[in-house]
Amino acid sequence: MSTCELTTPVAVRTCHSVEEQAALLDTWNQSYCQISRGAFDGSVTTLAIGGFRVHIERLNRTVYQRGEVAAKEIAVGIPFQLEGHALLCGQPSHRDALHVFSGEGGFEFLSPDQHLVVNLEICPENISNRAAREHLDLLRPRLTRRAGLIPVASTRLQEFRVALESMLNILTRMPHLTKDANIAETFERSAVFGLADVLDSEPELLTQSASRTSRHWQLVRAVRELVEASPDCPLTVAELCVRLRASRRTLQYAFEEALGMNPFLYTRAIRLGKVQRELQSAASVTEAATRWGFWHLGNFSAEYREQFGELPSETLRRYRG
Repeated sequence: MSTCELTTPVAVRTCHSVEEQAALLDTWNQSYCQISRGAFDGSVTTLAIGGFRVHIERLNRTVYQRGEVAAKEIAVGIPFQLEGHALLCGQPSHRDALHVFSGEGGFEFLSPDQHLVVNLEICPENISNRAAREHLDLLRPRLTRRAGLIPVASTRLQEFRVALESMLNILTRMPHLTKDANIAETFERSAVFGLADVLDSEPELLTQSASRTSRHWQLVRAVRELVEASPDCPLTVAELCVRLRASRRTLQYAFEEALGMNPFLYTRAIRLGKVQRELQSAASVTEAATRWGFWHLGNFSAEYREQFGELPSETLRRYRG
């Protein structure tokens, strides 16, 4: 089966954990970690038409995402709602930019609390309309070089949003239309040439601020890698500073600028997220918690509930059905 094919024309699914949601974008090789606290509520609506697979993703918590799209595919996000602090590959994320997720090395995305993005996953070899396929070949270098933001003119992006929303509203209400060859070609042309028009408005922008944010993001990434490599022995902030050869002040500033939170809260969020994932297969809450260095189970349960809006025992029961 091609990665752009679905067994049903339109699939609408709701999720109560970031792990469930990450699994729905099954061709993006994603892992999610919930950063902000509270019960998670998300959804993914996926539809396939022509050479496109469209994922309409909604999130209500800040989530750290990692993923990598298949080399032959193009993946572009069109933000409809981004409220709160957000970064894509170290670049400040905002509504007036195409979010490119394709490219060598994958992507890292810190999505905000209020997040609604329409992701276009394109299989060029499956585009049936010749004009769209040929024009997509011209766009491919700009959309597959590396993941990141492409700032564009807000008016053109808004026009594309409106056109895209109109098409998707009809297709989700009448999913049988996705199988109509003529309608599929119309969608392909509208989407490809709409993207081209938006890209044509790309300004030449590379600010000092963006470069500084990128350096901060590199520190955040390094901390995450160290934490994940030391599951049963949590690293203190002091030890992280030694390992990274950075002062506590530098680390604190980088995290406040990049994530809006301190390093301790970030590392705890990662470990709690790992426990939540472990609960899918763990024999007990204690087993999952201690595997990630939570030895005071009373404190752990309180922190877990604050992070995810439910007790770890409730998560375990939900996964067991």
